[in-house]
Amino acid sequence: MNRKEFWTKTQEFIKLTLHKYSVFLLHLTPHQNIAQTVLSYTLLGTILLALPFMTTTKVSLLDKLFTAAAAVSTAGLQTVNFADSFSFLGKLVVLILIQIGGIGYMTFSSFVYLSFSQRHKLRHRQQEKLSAEISLPKNLELTSFLHSAFIFTIIAESIGAVFLFNYFRHHDYTVLNALWYSVFHSISAFCTAGYALWPNGLENFVDSKTINIVISCLTLAGSMGFIVVTDVFNFIRRKTLSISLTTKMIVIATFLLVAFGTMILFVTSPGLTIWEACFLSISTITTAGFHTVNVGLLSSCSLLAMIMLMSIGGAPSGTAGGMKLTAFFSVVAIMYTRLQLRNRVQVLGRRLPLMRLYAATSTFLLYTMFLLTSIFLLTWTEDLPFLNLVFESAAALSTSGLSTGITPALSVMGKLIIIGTMIIGRIGVLTFGVALLSHDEDEDETAPAKPTEDLAV
Repeated sequence: MNRKEFWTKTQEFIKLTLHKYSVFLLHLTPHQNIAQTVLSYTLLGTILLALPFMTTTKVSLLDKLFTAAAAVSTAGLQTVNFADSFSFLGKLVVLILIQIGGIGYMTFSSFVYLSFSQRHKLRHRQQEKLSAEISLPKNLELTSFLHSAFIFTIIAESIGAVFLFNYFRHHDYTVLNALWYSVFHSISAFCTAGYALWPNGLENFVDSKTINIVISCLTLAGSMGFIVVTDVFNFIRRKTLSISLTTKMIVIATFLLVAFGTMILFVTSPGLTIWEACFLSISTITTAGFHTVNVGLLSSCSLLAMIMLMSIGGAPSGTAGGMKLTAFFSVVAIMYTRLQLRNRVQVLGRRLPLMRLYAATSTFLLYTMFLLTSIFLLTWTEDLPFLNLVFESAAALSTSGLSTGITPALSVMGKLIIIGTMIIGRIGVLTFGVALLSHDEDEDETAPAKPTEDLAV
């Protein structure tokens, strides 16, 4: 076979493969499409990182898979020293995966489509996929949300990069190094990925107010999400008459948890200053994973508090992970309502729709189930301290890069368990569950109604 024949057959094979892949995608539900997209980006990232010039030291294929999964999931957990093990190109690939993973796969692809579409309108199937990935209140439109999300992302990351560039230039960094470090850490912070270009994270900058403030503001901006920005932007432009309940709940809950976390960490770990406790609290709640202190040296009480905070996570349709603030506080509202023997669940003077309450309780229960499953599997395969394994599982499922330092010590099975946990956390436990169990909606409409019977609870 000559070169021309080989090239012709290769082109035919690629075309046939792409056609079959397109047909496969058409038969997937929106939730299944999100899951396969996450897996596809992870696989693509692994293939790129497997190229010989992507690393400076010997890194196993499993560790490259782990790095790609952590980047796509914006989890930030590391089995190897990321700063020293990957070349500039390798770090650039990771940064691109972080950016796409942080703003959302369907959000990214839908915005690209709108940018090149003459009609500037999403197709029905694209709207279904986007609606499955993000949860919007009824007063926000998808198109408005997309444009606001991208504009806000560019503005926030650019402002963060400018402040960081100014800091690095005043601390003996060359122009190119200062530019690279500022852009990388601005994107990593806004996408709450927790990746840093220093072997010990941000521990060298524990006393730097500039680094602490800029990184904290970026992680809070990404974590509080695009819903808040879009809602406020529409209110300022008088497109809406008031700020939505979702925005109010996100803002209030975020700052209450930051204050609570700061107080708990400051009291339970005497070695921490109030400044260090506040930064760590923000990093935990936003699931950013940045740290200016060694997390492995904190008290058990502090670690338990951090597990709770990172599990709650950030806002829906933001860059943070976790079960989401709104889901957690909706479950709290349900419990409070039940204790008062009332039937209508209200938050901030507004009654919550039943379907949202179903989604919140399902998310809470699924998140707990997946977390316990991950902990069980890790305790079965790893001979490491129990609390450290619980912390590692919580960090993976919440896509937080915080770790007590045991990640490199995990076995092959342990790494695979964490990879699976990170991917489920990025897809979203509810989306992942729906993707597994989804079926034809017409079956529900044609099926005969089941008799109702009471149940003692």
